[in-house]
Amino acid sequence: MEIIQKRSPHLRRPMASVVRMMRDVAIALSPLVIFAIVQYGLAAVSILLAAVLSMVATEYLYYQVQDFKARKFNNTEFHVKLAALKKEKEEKQKSLTKEDFKAYLTEYKSQVKEVKEQLKTYASTRPTEENLTFKLKNKSFTLYNFTVIVSGLIYGLTIPDATPILVVIIGGVVGVFLAKLIFGGMGQNVFNIAAFARIFIALSFGGAVAVSNIFIDSEVGATVLGALMLEPFADVTSNYTVWRMFTGIGIPGALGETSALLILLGGAYLLFRKSFDVFIPLTYIATVFVLSLAIMFTQDLGMYYPLTHVLAGGLLFGAIYMATDPITSPTTRPGRLYFAFGLGVITFVIRLFGSYPEGVAFSLLIMNMFVPAIDYPKWAKSRFSKRGVLIFIAVILVTIISVTVGANYVG
Repeated sequence: MEIIQKRSPHLRRPMASVVRMMRDVAIALSPLVIFAIVQYGLAAVSILLAAVLSMVATEYLYYQVQDFKARKFNNTEFHVKLAALKKEKEEKQKSLTKEDFKAYLTEYKSQVKEVKEQLKTYASTRPTEENLTFKLKNKSFTLYNFTVIVSGLIYGLTIPDATPILVVIIGGVVGVFLAKLIFGGMGQNVFNIAAFARIFIALSFGGAVAVSNIFIDSEVGATVLGALMLEPFADVTSNYTVWRMFTGIGIPGALGETSALLILLGGAYLLFRKSFDVFIPLTYIATVFVLSLAIMFTQDLGMYYPLTHVLAGGLLFGAIYMATDPITSPTTRPGRLYFAFGLGVITFVIRLFGSYPEGVAFSLLIMNMFVPAIDYPKWAKSRFSKRGVLIFIAVILVTIISVTVGANYVG
């Protein structure tokens, strides 16, 4: 058996490529971009441009600096070798006899000649000026395979329309640097870049990351999930109807998270193109739906409650465009289902018990940390075992019981 080691992202289709996948995601996101611009006008344009350009510029400058340092090191490497040979000659002259030193000189001259030839070749292929200026093109820059653009778009679409542009830019710079570049670039990052950037600005700038008053209902005075945070079991559909939440028209929230219709449309395109694993979003959404359904029965609520949790906030957007990231999700089918189940549980628990109205981005970062453990070869399996299924069912039942019992102490 031949063992082949490959770097992330792990593309599971033989003819798949990073460029094709990222291009498909960009196409799937385009209706949401258009919808955001129609709803919010120049505010949406400004935020999306700031999000994309801040990530693109940060990555470009980072790789330019890295290449500059590498070129500078390579240019001096030959001089370091020559200096080392010269030092070695001086030591040999003191320690060897005249005859042995004379024999050593022949070898020394041969080595010096070889290094000088290498230096000459290097100088002819890489001019000295190259060490003093940036090159416009950079092979490490992921603009060419759409990854940094897609990360910027997803990040921008998770931001409310009234967020200051400076905050968006800071989040983009910090997000792509701390969540991607310091890990080694594309395929090496542990955390979802867009989720990291979104959580960073939410925790760092708090109230600055806010929606405008354009679509906020005067009676509710908040977004849909914001209203649920104030009254956990309230029927918000009297103010924000299910149809409005499905279409996204006139619903306050992040730029790209309000229209369930367009999110699902983009997801259908990705499914048709086989550019993502559909079991991740299905498991994620089903987990939130089942938990909210359990609350509905135990708290004697209407069907509005589970529908609100599925259609409102960033659940659908996060499940389809963020949780399916091939770099930060597990490689095996069982692992991906466990991953998605964990996302659903954490998201719902934060929504129901937390002091923050939304839990999608938090759940992504938390579960990203567990991906290496889920993929650990000692227990990672490519297929479900009978024992594993029974344990998983037991965990699901315990989770449902725990959440329904805990819901009695909410509100």
